[in-house]
Parts: sequence; structure tokens; C-alpha cells
Amino acid sequence: MGLFPYKTQDVSPQKELPWNIQQVNAPSFWQHTKGGGVVVAVVDTGLDVSHPEFAGRTVPGRNFTADSAADVEGHGTHVAGIIAGATCGVAPGVRIMPLKVFGKADGFQFQDAFRFIREYNKTAAPGDKVVAVNCSWGGPYDAQLHYMIRELVSDGVGVIVSAGNSGDGNPETAEIFSWPGFLWEPITVGALNQDGQPAGYSSSYDGIDLGAPGTLIYSAWPGGGYKLLSGTSMAAPHVTGAYALLVAAFKNREGRLPTGDEIEGILFKHVRATGVDERLSGAGILDLTYETKRWPLYRVQTGAFFNEAGAIATKEKLVAAGFSAYPVKY
Repeated sequence: MGLFPYKTQDVSPQKELPWNIQQVNAPSFWQHTKGGGVVVAVVDTGLDVSHPEFAGRTVPGRNFTADSAADVEGHGTHVAGIIAGATCGVAPGVRIMPLKVFGKADGFQFQDAFRFIREYNKTAAPGDKVVAVNCSWGGPYDAQLHYMIRELVSDGVGVIVSAGNSGDGNPETAEIFSWPGFLWEPITVGALNQDGQPAGYSSSYDGIDLGAPGTLIYSAWPGGGYKLLSGTSMAAPHVTGAYALLVAAFKNREGRLPTGDEIEGILFKHVRATGVDERLSGAGILDLTYETKRWPLYRVQTGAFFNEAGAIATKEKLVAAGFSAYPVKY
């Protein structure tokens, strides 16, 4: 398995909100929730848990390598920052569970990480369950790991993966060798540039579900620093953060954790069409603009009035509460 950063660049801390967070309109969603403490697992190179971007918002994970748990490569910290960084993340109220799989190991660390998530969720309290897993890496097909991904997805856990960095800019050329990106079960994310167009390095094939910013993305780096990185590794965590925001908002509204189908249905209403070939960016670019019409799960008929005034009064109350409503005459 290999990581999917395309290139890196050191950068000083910036005060303004990163362009990529603005491009996906995450601040529109923050009026309703910033993540509410839901838990996201990052299967990667580890995490600098002392970084200010994650202060008080980490969950004990596991180191599956023979190295120290420290993130010496930086990739995992950068990915986690895009998901949940206090100043650079899509969902700055989310908690991160770091699962380190890159380092000295005996070859089964990816399977072990997914097995750990599955067993953890069996006993965790509802508010502490892992709701999404970020996988910014790829490699040769692994049937056992595929089975574990299917298990998690069927249990309602979102598995979000990078498309891969083998692209040539031509959607007719399919670069399908970045497993697990081409699998059916995960949500596969292609990389976009600041202009919203597909990045030339982003792999293309018919399994890509949507696109997100991936080029020159500002995020956390071990030691309290920051870097700009490019790659589909950076695109996937935007969608992972969005998935977590949607879970938190659903939980606030419905009083329960959603199923995977429910959240995926809502997630793909938070996509803005770009007109680009879907083999490059799927349904379009992630768009977290908060609109109630993107949220309906049920059509509810309420009230039974024998006069028009009562029906109109009820409609006005529902509209004031943020629902789409209209009177019906029988």
C-alpha cells in the first residue's frame, strides 16, 4: 500500500480561512454543527496528537507498526487537519482516532486497523462510535480487507478513499490500479484544483463518486507546523469531514445515528455539478451549503383542518421552523 500525496510545500501559519474550506462552503454548515464530537478514524501514518489543531479532540487509537506511534512522515497529521483541524478543517468539532499503519510491520496492519474499528464499534457508546474512516492510500487488491470494508459500510460506517494520483488528464484513460478506489462500497474522491476543475494528476475511472479540493491544500504538520500538500490524499478528507458533519446534524435532528444509506443519500445532495466528465470528478464538487431542501428524508403530512385559516397557520409554523410546507385542499 502507498500514500497519495502528490507534492509538498512548507508554509507559515495563515490567519484567513483556507481557500479549500471556502470552496466547499463548509462555514455555511457550521451554523448548525461543527461536528458535535463524532469520531472519525484516520488510517494513515499516525497523528501529532499534541498539535494545537486537535487539542482535546482525539480518541485513543492504535499503532499497528513496529515504530513509535509518532507521525514522523506527516501525512496522517495533514489529512486529519483537513478533516477536523480547528482552523483548517471541514469539521472542526470532530474527534480523530489515529490508526497508524505505515511503518515497520509484518504486512497485515491494514486488516488489523479495520478489524480494530469493527470491534471498537461493537462496545462503544453511540456518541463514541466511529462514523467514518479516511483512507488516503492505495495499492494491490486485498480480498480480506475488501470484506472488512464491506462489513463496516453495511454497519453504517462511511469509508472514504482517494482516487489515486496516476491521472493523465484524459477521462478516456482508466487508471484503476489504485485499490480500494475502484471498489463499489467506499466513497471514492477525485482531486480538483482551485478553479474547481479536475487536477491533471487525479486518476480517472467510472468508480469515482465526487470531487473535492486536492491541490496546494493547507493543513497541519507534525511539530505544530503547517504545509501545503497536493494529491487525492488531500481530496478524500474533505468528504470525510463532510460525512461527519452530516452525521452530527442528523443525530441532532433525529436523536439517533443514521444508517449509511441515509447519510450517503444526503451527502450526494451536497454536490454541485461541474459539467466535467464524471470519470474525473463523479457527480461533481462537494458543496456543504446548508439548504433544507437538501435534507428531506421523509414527506410528512400534518394536521387535519376543516378550514383554510387553520391549514395556513400550521403551514406558517412549519415554514418558520425551517420545513418546506404547503396547504392541500381535499
